[in-house]
Amino acid sequence: MAKLVDILEKFPFEAKDKKPMLIRKRDYSTALYPPDNAFTSDNTFTMVSTDTFMLGIYELGPGGVFAPLDIHPGDESYYILNGPVVQRSGNGQFAYLQTGEGLFMPEGAWHCCHNFSDTKARILYFITPKAWSENIPPAVIPSDEETKYYKGANNDKLPNMKGKIADISRQGCTDDIGAWPVDPHEARKTGAVYGVRDFEKLNNIHGTKHPMLMRFITSNDYGHFGEFVLPNGGGYGPRCSDPDTHAGDAALYCIDGPMTINLVDLQESFVMDPEDTFFIPAGVKYQLVNFENHQVKAVFAITKL
Repeated sequence: MAKLVDILEKFPFEAKDKKPMLIRKRDYSTALYPPDNAFTSDNTFTMVSTDTFMLGIYELGPGGVFAPLDIHPGDESYYILNGPVVQRSGNGQFAYLQTGEGLFMPEGAWHCCHNFSDTKARILYFITPKAWSENIPPAVIPSDEETKYYKGANNDKLPNMKGKIADISRQGCTDDIGAWPVDPHEARKTGAVYGVRDFEKLNNIHGTKHPMLMRFITSNDYGHFGEFVLPNGGGYGPRCSDPDTHAGDAALYCIDGPMTINLVDLQESFVMDPEDTFFIPAGVKYQLVNFENHQVKAVFAITKL
């Protein structure tokens, strides 16, 4: 497989060559990150890396951690495929996340992840609008002494986060789409990170003729990330979602399947098995179809609704 730096913003195609594409698990690009120390690396799988977003999975073995701290010039969101994991922020926040829960990290937030369990941890991540820049990785990375943690040597010299972390426990509504779990500009200013538990996801209904559950983990001016849950049928014909298009590029990652992606105007369809990904360019009309006797679920990553 290619080096991670060699596929950035051009996997599985160059930006000028975008097209709807089913990306099977076996076709993901693999790499260690960071690549220079396997002992403190995670096992990284890249599904999509284009000019508008990056979607991938990283794995940590039991007891593992990736180091050093990481940072991006865009927002990063997590969906925990296999937990629990502990996400550590350089500002002294530690989020304990179980399977199916999420995380919102604003651009510029230093972070790493620990696996204190006895099983492999797997994290699906979505970074938008840019995962890397000419200054990433940075020349200077904070040491442990320059971050906050239990009895940290310089805790009293570092910014106090109390009062800067918003309460996200209230029930959301449709008007929160675009600012969930918090106002993104404020989060980027303070550097506050937010774990999004199952009960903190922003619930909504996609479509009215053929309703589907839509659950946002994050939703802001950079992108939207969450779950589509399509129930099984039970009447005449399969269950399907209302057709939709997006102003920006998107991708779906299959959690529970198989799930059929129907490209309405192109009159093409594809079957996603669990752990497969489907790339949807801006403006392409699609719908989800469930031919199974159980609900199907996909994580959506959309740059602009």
